[in-house]
Amino acid sequence: MTIQKFELKKIKKEDLQHIIKWRNDSKIIKFNTQFFLLNMEYQKKWFKNITKKDSTSQMFIFKYGNHTVGIGGLIHHDCKNKSADIAIILGEPKIRGKGFGTKALQMLVDYGFKQMKLHRIGADIFEYNKISLNLFEKLDFKKELEMKDYLWRDGKWWKVYTYSKINSKN
Repeated sequence: MTIQKFELKKIKKEDLQHIIKWRNDSKIIKFNTQFFLLNMEYQKKWFKNITKKDSTSQMFIFKYGNHTVGIGGLIHHDCKNKSADIAIILGEPKIRGKGFGTKALQMLVDYGFKQMKLHRIGADIFEYNKISLNLFEKLDFKKELEMKDYLWRDGKWWKVYTYSKINSKN
């Protein structure tokens, strides 16, 4: 697999079926803030909201060749404070552990800083999501906040960390 075939594309309505599958996947949902299974009706409402002109989200799919392999975006965009949070899901298992997460995150950061002219990009990461913690630290996101006993999952309380990256040019 060559990472050069990996692209960021605007999300389309026909991508919703992939997104439902990934967001409802038991291996993915435990790392997501959602706490219920999604259906197509919910996804269509979500799509309608993110495609509005005044949406606070810029969402994309990740393509590898002709295959849709993930979703990501910049959410909770605050124009006044030039900040947004970042979200990423690599839905297809075959691309995990091969550098695509690093590439996907870097593409989103570049889009946020260069196209959206953001000053700050943030992320909330669950304590047990070691892969994401390592990924964000690898790309120089800094831990700003530790929220103790913030998340109840699998019969116990977990910390949630807030990370951010600052664009000194904006």
